[in-house]
Amino acid sequence: MKKKSILIIIFVIIAIFIIGVITNYIDSARVKTNQEPKFCIKTINHQGNKVTYWGLGYKVIRYVGVSPNEPYKSNIGVKKGNWFMKYELSENNKEIKTLDDFYNTSLTKDKDIRNLSELYSSFDAQKDNCFVVGAMVHNDYLYSEFMSKFRNKESAFIRVGENTTEGDLVLNDILYNSETKQLLLVTDNTRDKFSSESERTIKLREFENISEYEYKDRLYWIIYNGELNEETFTSENVFVLTVIN
Repeated sequence: MKKKSILIIIFVIIAIFIIGVITNYIDSARVKTNQEPKFCIKTINHQGNKVTYWGLGYKVIRYVGVSPNEPYKSNIGVKKGNWFMKYELSENNKEIKTLDDFYNTSLTKDKDIRNLSELYSSFDAQKDNCFVVGAMVHNDYLYSEFMSKFRNKESAFIRVGENTTEGDLVLNDILYNSETKQLLLVTDNTRDKFSSESERTIKLREFENISEYEYKDRLYWIIYNGELNEETFTSENVFVLTVIN
């Protein structure tokens, strides 16, 4: 009788092991193709931004941008491993929604535009290795580097400084985050003394694309949403970063 009980226990262990191997194989394939694991128990943390799927000997950790109820393919970070695996979302994987988020990535830390002096000038921007456009263009290689990385879907950051016709400095910080697939622009008009007080702000906006565009015999560097043509070029969905030539 005792021997029979041992055989039953061994059989159960082998069966669980086989089931674990099969479900692990299936769920691994699903995770690789950005599908939700099927043979797991799902738990959600108190903040609602982390979902853990517990399988037989494995688990999947998924971070969400908005809600754990959003489609699985909308996750902003996912990793599969054993039950003892630890996975914390890096700063670059977190969706950027605020200025604090923008200046808390690996590319923008220590470059917070809000910390610059009111007297910060285009000469200061040149020394700080920014792409500066004025009577002369400075550090234009930064523009080429940014666009090359963007086309290759690599994270990139650039600060662009340009003087208004009255000589006041306007700064634009552009960030492409390859992890969240976000293209973001921070515009600092606080030094533009000839604009209205309500327009002297530091504003964060998100766009879909960035490119060069020829309009009325001039070449512009623009960041924009939607389709780009002669009609939409002057719409609010297009922001002109600078005139290239």
